[in-house]
Amino acid sequence: MEKLQKNPELLKLGGETRTLTFMFSDIRGFTPISEKYKGNPEGLTKLINRFLTRMTNIVINNNGTIDKYMGDCIMAFWNAPLDVANHAELAVKTALEMQAELKLLNQELSTEGLPTINIGIGINTGEALVGNMGSEQRFDYRVIGDDVNLASRLESSSKELGSTLVIGEKTKVLAKDFNYESLGTIKVKGKTENINVFTVNSF
Repeated sequence: MEKLQKNPELLKLGGETRTLTFMFSDIRGFTPISEKYKGNPEGLTKLINRFLTRMTNIVINNNGTIDKYMGDCIMAFWNAPLDVANHAELAVKTALEMQAELKLLNQELSTEGLPTINIGIGINTGEALVGNMGSEQRFDYRVIGDDVNLASRLESSSKELGSTLVIGEKTKVLAKDFNYESLGTIKVKGKTENINVFTVNSF
């Protein structure tokens, strides 16, 4: 808001290409959870909002920007609209803190007799177009690009790889201060070459 106050011309359609780090986080097994709330949509909404609030706080505290919520999925990115020099490092740190916070939330949910939550997280770094996109009537501040799509694919692969967190190689190169474990290579839709992927189990 402070940036827009100083530069109101930024509030218009258009964007710029920047190097960013992207994160997608999605609840695993959401359908079975939804089935437990048949006839109680308010209860399901409260559960999801409770989860999203805790996770969003972590993203914001680590200088991340929430792009959007897609049902139970969080899409976030770093290094826009404000410059964040260590954006890759902060994204990985966020993912680790989210997993730690989820353990605490699940302890609470279990005590209350509510369904516990599992998640998958994908992180990737690369160039993307970031800015206000949409129509003249309505637009959102968002990111688009191939490396954004890859982050989403990494999140989708987490279940098959048996790892909550899946990190792309470009992020690993920039965020060096973590103990990485190789998850091997994966083939993703739209890519001709296999992608090297990694995870981090703790700080």
